[in-house]
Amino acid sequence: MCWKRRVDGANEWQTFRYVTLPLLAPVLGVVFVTMVINVLKIFDIIYMAPGASQDEANVIALELYRVAFTGREYGVGSVIAVLIFLLVVPVMFLNIRRFKRQEH
Repeated sequence: MCWKRRVDGANEWQTFRYVTLPLLAPVLGVVFVTMVINVLKIFDIIYMAPGASQDEANVIALELYRVAFTGREYGVGSVIAVLIFLLVVPVMFLNIRRFKRQEH
């Protein structure tokens, strides 16, 4: 016998969207910020690895280094750096807002 808990008048999608997802939002935010930080921090680990494994485990920061400094394509390297910046700024603001909410 399967017992389902239901919110009055809501189907499965509405229950997920309006009940489950808002309750999981803080956890998903922390996991997202942690993963972004880990991807940006892993540059040195991959850079120290032998050349063949660098191709298999490429991340955006390593690609920036390869394009700009090894390939001497400074314009493309600058575009990648701006892309990294545009990806990090919203995550940073979300993290700051989360910390301010936790203080109160």
